[in-house]
Amino acid sequence: MNDCAYHCIITDDKKQFSEAAAVLFHIRDLSRLPEKRNPKQLFVFVLQESPLYTFHYLDFVAEDYFNITMTYRHDSDICIPYGMMKKITNLTPREQIWNWSEVVKIASRKVQPVLQLVSNCHTRSKRELYVEQLRTYINITQYGWCNNSTCDRGCEIQESARHRFYLAFENSICRDYVTEKLFKSLDRLLVPVVLKRSIYEGILPPGSFIAADDFTSPRELAEYLQYLSSNNTAYLSYLKWTRHYEKTFEVSSYCELCKYLHSDIVKPRIIPDIRKWWFQGCNQDYAINLLKKD
Repeated sequence: MNDCAYHCIITDDKKQFSEAAAVLFHIRDLSRLPEKRNPKQLFVFVLQESPLYTFHYLDFVAEDYFNITMTYRHDSDICIPYGMMKKITNLTPREQIWNWSEVVKIASRKVQPVLQLVSNCHTRSKRELYVEQLRTYINITQYGWCNNSTCDRGCEIQESARHRFYLAFENSICRDYVTEKLFKSLDRLLVPVVLKRSIYEGILPPGSFIAADDFTSPRELAEYLQYLSSNNTAYLSYLKWTRHYEKTFEVSSYCELCKYLHSDIVKPRIIPDIRKWWFQGCNQDYAINLLKKD
């Protein structure tokens, strides 16, 4: 890890298992868990997917098997989110700072309303039901398996340049579950539209996103998006975060783990119940409940 301020050796050589200070277990990729362990080792629970799609992977794991957690959740021992927003400081490299004139210029080229890139057509959040109603009131350009259309990286960049808003409806509504597509949309100067405001507060800059649960219906949301499309000043207010925040910042997961292992907070402990911890804070069928507001 050349870019990390802390020294650690990362290996996938299982012959060094007994000597490791920490052993990472990516739950989805496991076929067999070791029965013996060095009592000084930390067994690390690693997962970046939604609890609603991973619950069955813990069926064969003892509830007290792990020592620490390493996930996107902010209450993890080691938090490794899909992206971060960092405020600009005197130490921020110039290439990480947005130029407001360029932001305005890029925004002026956006002539289409809503973009969505989606691969999961039947989700735990039931986002597809909300989108189905929303698209009756506003045009949505959609790519993905659900309508048999593909969009590679070049296509994504091109479509992002043409559209004003990005439907960042996650497949699950769970605490802190904010995936890379949302951070990509910010980096491409799209205004993200999310399902549940409270999940994004504290993660994204204030005034940088639009939340569906602030509106009584998909129709009311569509009308607001149409208003912003016709009012450039109002639309640009959602891009003012670029004056105070750096371009999207990615977290080095291994470096964060290395930092943790070098810190004074490392003490032998056991997570009492990994299932109870992991599965709290999710809203099943969230979009269905949202549509009932109408």
